[in-house]
Amino acid sequence: MVTNREIFGKTIRSAREDNDIGLRELARTVGINYSTLSRMERGERPPPDLDMVIKIADELNIEQSKLLRLAGVPGEVIASRETQRVENWIEGRVVDRAGELTEIDTGDWTLHVVGRPETGKVLLGLRPKDITLFLTENGFSGTSARNRIKGKIVGFEPCGNYNLAKLDCGTFSLKVAITYTSMESMNLAVGKEVYATFKAAAPVVKSRG
Repeated sequence: MVTNREIFGKTIRSAREDNDIGLRELARTVGINYSTLSRMERGERPPPDLDMVIKIADELNIEQSKLLRLAGVPGEVIASRETQRVENWIEGRVVDRAGELTEIDTGDWTLHVVGRPETGKVLLGLRPKDITLFLTENGFSGTSARNRIKGKIVGFEPCGNYNLAKLDCGTFSLKVAITYTSMESMNLAVGKEVYATFKAAAPVVKSRG
């Protein structure tokens, strides 16, 4: 009988090979021991903790909820994560599909998401914490995120122990969560141009009919 542990491992290995990512490369990127990851893929070790599962899912463009279920994370925990506040909604239309990825035209930017929406028109929902900011395009060299957008900061909104940076990206706007420390080190200010990136697995995709 095939166990969830074995299915979890096979899912990771299949996605890793589909993305042409080596075992050592994935281990280094997500911050896990190479031999531990190897044994997970073979079903010899149980899945890692929730945060590591999410890192692996994002890096391999696997739907987070799918991999979390295979890792044995309780359904109520997964549901709680999925209902965290989505503050960015982007309108677009499906223009192409390749494997698990769907290409979305949003006007000024072409974005990629994991999934296969049934209709041509869609809404992409993004949580501010799922977006990362860089000062230059060179910052993208250290990430495998497919979606890369240039925008201008138009304001900031305090939100607990971090801020929401508001970006004008042309045909849509974004709110990006950023700590006070990062704001200071990046010297962020209204009017400054920055680059935003997020994984293809990050958006919630809804059909618009």
